[in-house]
Amino acid sequence: MSNSSEHPWERIFIREGRVFTDLLPAFHQAVDRFSTAGIRKVLDLGCGNGRHCVGFAQANFQVTGMDISLMGLDLTRAWLGEANLQADLLCGDAREGFPIQSDSFEGLFSTQVIHHALLAEIRQTIREIWRVIVPGGLAFVTVAGRTHSNLSYEEIEPGTFLPLEGSEKGLPHHIFSEERLAKAFDQFEVLDLGPRDGGKVLAIWVRKPGD
Repeated sequence: MSNSSEHPWERIFIREGRVFTDLLPAFHQAVDRFSTAGIRKVLDLGCGNGRHCVGFAQANFQVTGMDISLMGLDLTRAWLGEANLQADLLCGDAREGFPIQSDSFEGLFSTQVIHHALLAEIRQTIREIWRVIVPGGLAFVTVAGRTHSNLSYEEIEPGTFLPLEGSEKGLPHHIFSEERLAKAFDQFEVLDLGPRDGGKVLAIWVRKPGD
């Protein structure tokens, strides 16, 4: 696994603490969709400081949070303790093999995580998402739809940009179009795909074919 202490988000969590506190609107949509599908066991991929882990636990899901940042996981663990809630937490790099057995989760939720990589690494992440979801399982994933206009970037491969400034300096951002995002998840059945937040974000719902 990549060294957590060298990752930009480890430094951000050490410096700023509980950066993310509000649940995204997509979270409530995911709770409704997972519940309608009878899904109770969910992986929060790239859980950060734990806002959605806490939300899923409050909604009575069996949730596991995975993140590369040990500090992020410590913050998640503390938040869960404050709320007297339970969740499993794993340290892992989404760009590499997940420390999770195959067919372990009915649902997966991941917001603004998997695009922080080179395209080959993103493809590996999507293969791992496929592996850890049961047949018939659902995944909701968001990625970057464009770069920030007020930051400078270096294009390090086609479609992948490295911020030269800002809080995510040095962290790759692969920018997707709707067509490229659908193609990246072509093993899955794509249920919904479209822009959010004025096009800064692309969101996709997919289903792993099967039972």
